[in-house]
Amino acid sequence: MLASQYKSEFLANMSHELRTPLNSIINLSQLIEENEPTLVREEMVLYGSIIHRSGDDLMMLINDILDLSKVEAGRLEISSEEVNVSEIPELLALQFSVVARQKGLEFVITMSDELPETFSSDPQRVQQILRNLLSNAFKFTETGVVSLNIREESRHESKDRKDWIVFDVEDSGIGIAKDKHLTIFEAFQQADGTISRQYGGTGLGLSISRDLSRLLGGFITLKSSEGNGSIFSLYLPLQIKKSKKL
Repeated sequence: MLASQYKSEFLANMSHELRTPLNSIINLSQLIEENEPTLVREEMVLYGSIIHRSGDDLMMLINDILDLSKVEAGRLEISSEEVNVSEIPELLALQFSVVARQKGLEFVITMSDELPETFSSDPQRVQQILRNLLSNAFKFTETGVVSLNIREESRHESKDRKDWIVFDVEDSGIGIAKDKHLTIFEAFQQADGTISRQYGGTGLGLSISRDLSRLLGGFITLKSSEGNGSIFSLYLPLQIKKSKKL
């Protein structure tokens, strides 16, 4: 019964998430088509920007759905390349500095001094996980700071000692109740069914991020309590195998 309830909530949210950008694209493109001779340049630029943003949102949603289906079918593959550590904050700063400015939030990126220059992983998937974590952080933070700290850590896993590169995404947002820490990583589930209606989203991002981190040989941890913000930490090994399937 509970699984059925989560799926029903997911499908209701999915319908909203699909229709919102589609309606924007259809309505604004029709408005441009019908009134193009009378529109001033500023209006055209604004409408074009909204259409572009709506298209991006729709593409991200479709990609999330496809990735989830590939994971469930065991067909999602990763590759192994040398990832330049210094390029990661540059790309993320470009993407999220505008979001931070629009919401009036501070966005801080820090890096430990002794990080390696590169590590072995799938750069596309690493970026995807970090985008998901940062998107969540910004979505659920109304005031204060969102930060990304990149560091290295050694810790025991079974009998082996591994060196990890760690990405801590911290926010001063609404936080997550401790009894929901596992639930939010499951597909079709969120910390609260009403959260998606208030903040938007389908709840797939964390599930996909967890599965991708496992594919990359790593894992994600969470420290959070309701009303006190959250810290999602992505642990990735400095070396992974050349290719892997979930």
